[in-house]
Amino acid sequence: MQDSVTLKKHSNVLTFFVCVLSTLAAGFLSGFLSGGYDNKGINMPSFAPPDWAYSVIWTVLYVLIGISLFLIITSVPLSPAEQSMKTAAIVLWGVQFALNLLWPFLFFNVDFTVAFVINALMAAVVTSLVTIGFFFKPLSSVLLLPYWGWLLFTAFQTVMVIVLNA
Repeated sequence: MQDSVTLKKHSNVLTFFVCVLSTLAAGFLSGFLSGGYDNKGINMPSFAPPDWAYSVIWTVLYVLIGISLFLIITSVPLSPAEQSMKTAAIVLWGVQFALNLLWPFLFFNVDFTVAFVINALMAAVVTSLVTIGFFFKPLSSVLLLPYWGWLLFTAFQTVMVIVLNA
């Protein structure tokens, strides 16, 4: 019995680190490959954070996003409805993260307007993810609220970038 408890604890620790570190790695790789660490002469609004702040903000957000995934994955549904919500949350998490990884490529290499649309979709998916999470794993939702707020801020910032770079 003791061995199975120890194994489960080790498994959860490993799952935690995989969720957090893979989220961080994928996010930073996406930013790096998109050229997102160089503003490429983009006219930014006066309220935009300094360039160095984006790395700090995204590091914190990716850690929170990774922990949220860990909480969703390791939650134990008590009913078939909770199992359905858990499955939906995992799918929504994957969709928002795929959009998140796509966004810097669009913003820095394609078109600000397309990036805005993706940002709006991300915010909508994260809103759904937060809502579902509150029913079976509230902490996973609370951890996503800073990310949701950042998505709203960046949507407004992107609109201003569209205006300033027209």
